[in-house]
Amino acid sequence: MKRFLLTWYGITDFRASLGFENTDGPIAGALAAEPYSDVVILGYTRMDNDSAACAQAQRGFAAEWNAIRAVGYEKDREATRAFITKFANTNAAHAHFTAWLKEKAAKSGSRIRFQSEKLRELNDTEGIYAVAMRALDLVAHEPDDKQVTLYLSPGTPVMAFVWALAALNHPDLKKRLIASSVIGKGPEVVPLPVEWLERHAAQQETLHATVDEGDDFDVVYHLFGEQRMPSLLGIRQFNSKRHVFLNSPRYPAACMKPFIQEGGFGELTVDPWNARDTHETIVRDVRRLPTKARIGINLTGGTKLMFAGALSAARALGAVPFYFDSPHRSVTFIDSLHREGIKPIDSVEPFLRLNSDGLNLAEKSEMEGMSPDSQRLTETLWEQRYKMGKLYRNLNKFCDTFTPFHLHEGGFDFKLEKNETAKVQGYGLDMAFENWPGFASFLCGGWFEEYVYLLCKPYEDAGVIHDLRINVKLDLNITGQQSMNAAYNEIDIAFTDGYSLYIVECKAGNVTQEQVMKLQNLVRIYGGVEGRGVLACCFPPNTESVKKKIKDARLTLWQGSKNWPIPEQIRALMDEIAAHSQSTGMAV
Repeated sequence: MKRFLLTWYGITDFRASLGFENTDGPIAGALAAEPYSDVVILGYTRMDNDSAACAQAQRGFAAEWNAIRAVGYEKDREATRAFITKFANTNAAHAHFTAWLKEKAAKSGSRIRFQSEKLRELNDTEGIYAVAMRALDLVAHEPDDKQVTLYLSPGTPVMAFVWALAALNHPDLKKRLIASSVIGKGPEVVPLPVEWLERHAAQQETLHATVDEGDDFDVVYHLFGEQRMPSLLGIRQFNSKRHVFLNSPRYPAACMKPFIQEGGFGELTVDPWNARDTHETIVRDVRRLPTKARIGINLTGGTKLMFAGALSAARALGAVPFYFDSPHRSVTFIDSLHREGIKPIDSVEPFLRLNSDGLNLAEKSEMEGMSPDSQRLTETLWEQRYKMGKLYRNLNKFCDTFTPFHLHEGGFDFKLEKNETAKVQGYGLDMAFENWPGFASFLCGGWFEEYVYLLCKPYEDAGVIHDLRINVKLDLNITGQQSMNAAYNEIDIAFTDGYSLYIVECKAGNVTQEQVMKLQNLVRIYGGVEGRGVLACCFPPNTESVKKKIKDARLTLWQGSKNWPIPEQIRALMDEIAAHSQSTGMAV
């Protein structure tokens, strides 16, 4: 039977290899205590190891080490500390340590394998876990019978913890944990608590079925608070017969009912500032379920104390806790660090339904194509936007009601006849459009909304964004809704990248602080914490106060500019969306 020793090596091992310790260090001590056929050593490597400065410094390793040895490391401890700081976790240190250890292990016949591993930082938990799992997977695929020993002492406490966690994900591998509690003495076996092993086995059975076999949960418990999106993500990510929301009276979860099948909604009131209350409420409710029910717990919403209570309940019950990392578009299974991509939302309607408390779309808001004449008109108005800006005051008086008019000004001839025929002449145009009672409103700014829509449409066709809408109207005429006697809230343009709702406010004239605040509120109300606002305007904002308001509200600005055309500004945002999707995209 092959006997494997898997371990990180740390500063104490490095110091021992240099002769700076009174012992041979943890790893050499373990090899002296009992035989191993194979030793897999993981070495943390600094991120700057490959830089020119670090490579240059490493060339002086031997000379500086010999100088310290000539004096004696105990006589110049400052030089010793500086040497360790300079060379630890570099290729020079790794090469020295492995050569030294192979010489130490030569008589035993152990096969020494060294793996250099770069981490974002010394306690990069996800990176350490990925490295540990790769090492265990490597050993698991070795032929013949084998026993694996995981050495907890070398490295950081996080590295030790992750070895224990990773070991639980290989239930069929013969393995044990060892640690050195006394310097100079051989390591001892460290057993994992039986209760933890039993709970973990139950949890892993559910997790593996969920992840590997496509099965989901019988019940998912969601921590619910001010932000609703984490619960919607949990509902969409996993199929579940029932969804139970833990919330305070301040944040009722009734708004989640439209997204859940009939009879699958549940709600439990907890004290959001009492972790024990959350823990006990979940445990008490689960006790009513069948013994082998698959339980998931969505930790993403609620307070930190609710998180702590729900996590402890998950571990007590063998449930699967998970957390949605929206910026990285992934869901992490807390106790295994397995990650998978968040399922994208390809429509704007779920965002609006989630955050509007029952408002309905008042009318269809897609643009079903545009005639060549309409497109040419829109593009011409953009080219002559400075001329149009001077006409808005005269046009505004015809916008509220249907009123025939004839306006000849700024090189344009606009006419709306009694039979609702609209006519346009000027700048190479000679057009007539039937049945256009809202022609004045179009000239006052609707044309700019259509222009921005047309610039965004190719990105929807290419799959960069989804469900591009124009003139989205949310009906306010329902029980319990009040909005300054308005019939509806209107969003000029909306779309989604699959994870956030983008709201675009289009301004054909000058921009005011009130209009910026309106967009900011629309994003906050309907987009939630992940919502994104874009202010598209024909002309750059003309006051510093408006510019500051846009910046403070963290809005993206698309503005008419000779130096940076608005199509290029739109492309910049779309390229950013595409790049973010590629960098964070994970297979579901």
